[in-house]
Amino acid sequence: MRGIKELALVSTSIILALSPVCLAEQRTRQTKTDAQQSSLKQDPPRITSNAPAVTFDVAEIAEKMSPSVVNIQASVGPVPGPIGSGIIIDKKGLIVTNLHVISLSDQDQRDGARKVVLAPNISVVLPDGRTESASVKGYDEATDIALLEVNPGKEPLPVARLGDSDKMRVGDWVVAIGSPFGLDHTVTLGIISGKGRSGIEGDFDDFLQTDAAINPGNSGGPLVNINGEVIGINTLIIVRGQGLGFAIPINILKDILPQLRERGRVVRGYLGIKTYDTNPFMRNRLGLPPEVKGGVLVDTVARGTPGARAGLRKGDIITTIDDVAVTSAGQFNRTVAFKPPGTKVNLKIYRDNREYPITVEIEADKGKRQE
Repeated sequence: MRGIKELALVSTSIILALSPVCLAEQRTRQTKTDAQQSSLKQDPPRITSNAPAVTFDVAEIAEKMSPSVVNIQASVGPVPGPIGSGIIIDKKGLIVTNLHVISLSDQDQRDGARKVVLAPNISVVLPDGRTESASVKGYDEATDIALLEVNPGKEPLPVARLGDSDKMRVGDWVVAIGSPFGLDHTVTLGIISGKGRSGIEGDFDDFLQTDAAINPGNSGGPLVNINGEVIGINTLIIVRGQGLGFAIPINILKDILPQLRERGRVVRGYLGIKTYDTNPFMRNRLGLPPEVKGGVLVDTVARGTPGARAGLRKGDIITTIDDVAVTSAGQFNRTVAFKPPGTKVNLKIYRDNREYPITVEIEADKGKRQE
């Protein structure tokens, strides 16, 4: 105990001996602290911007859009199936939705192909409350889009306005409308979280990503911009995450709609290759120059296909098609798909750290997938 007391006394003496200096320093520190606190009390600097403020009325968007959104139920006999959503795109009774909303399953065939099995009964609840049977006018398995037709009745049906999905920017506000879990015309708000998402469902993926709440039953319903225009078809979610919803860009529907109306199916160009997106780490590892910001990796080349005949190989990096930069596998596949059969396209590829030009003649898909 004595040792502790002595230490205490020594400590006290040191404090007393140094007290004038310490107090002076304390006063200086206090003055600085007071000045700092005073400055903190002042209004923070204001950040000004010349950009116009974005204003929109969600309730008004919902009121205008909801009449053109329908409930869809696919069933087998008396057993009701799950409820999905749809968008009226023609006053005479044309409705667009997801193919998975009206199909029962994919069945394996003897040749290894898969066949879509449509539900025998498809019912649509129209804006006036009528329930009508719908016929399938056409569908496209590659993009998960289906076109239905119903009897419009005596009055023209309200039609949704289609926007331009290419103009949407990450961060733009969007509204989702649909029937999650059968709760018809549910409205949720969010933003575009990402664009050009591929590698999720198929070869032609180009999804808009959104954090607007999307749940089972929203499939086939619209994703709407602040002008009340449909810019996407709500399609899927990643259930193990939160706020990860995806919509088919409406411009993809615009591209295939004429074929669905006329033929009931979509005929695409075909190369016979399977590609994957690249990233900066992969491009650096493969020795691509820094100016190459995109490109797709050729993973497989099927025998006897246009790609094989042109000399494409596994491991090639395709960077341009007809002098247009390749940014993703989805974008590349869609570019090829909408080239008429017989068209020759010029590719630039990187192989063994060197660039090569390759010309390929596109064939008709004939039910084959880009693989």
